[in-house]
Amino acid sequence: MKKIFISIREFVLKYPAIIASYFIYSYYFISTMDFYIHFKNRHFGATEALQHFDTLLWMWVLAYTLVKVIDLRERLHRKEREMLEKQHDIELKETQIQTLHEVIMTLKHEINNPLAIILGYTRLLRKQPLDKEAQKKVDEIETASQRINHALKEFSAAQVYEVTDSPVGNLIELSPYKTEKK
Repeated sequence: MKKIFISIREFVLKYPAIIASYFIYSYYFISTMDFYIHFKNRHFGATEALQHFDTLLWMWVLAYTLVKVIDLRERLHRKEREMLEKQHDIELKETQIQTLHEVIMTLKHEINNPLAIILGYTRLLRKQPLDKEAQKKVDEIETASQRINHALKEFSAAQVYEVTDSPVGNLIELSPYKTEKK
């Protein structure tokens, strides 16, 4: 018995227009039959005609209102679904940015260790007397190492991302400052 009530409740919630149309057309049918019975028995006056025809007007108003309510409900559900999808996309992008940041920090650490050794040895080699060809190679090694070091510093300058509100929705921005994630 409980399953029947649950299935009826789910049907009513899922298809309110069908249930409302049963009520509307049942009322209209009963009203129309009453009109024909009165008409057949010749117990029909002008006020009764208005009484029966106002039923039709009320049915139209009720049907129109029902259609508008169902349309509004569908639009609200669509907007809610869109908002949930946007929120999911933002959370996905936040996760991607955070993962990318962690990868960058790991790469920075893995590259900085050997880079520090390379720069240290090039500085030691500079203190020793070298021929011009060797000096040129040490200069190229040091220049390339400093370029790598500079690129790593720029990469890690934007260590944190921020989500800010805007008129078009949430925006994800990389912050140049070392602050905590919001």
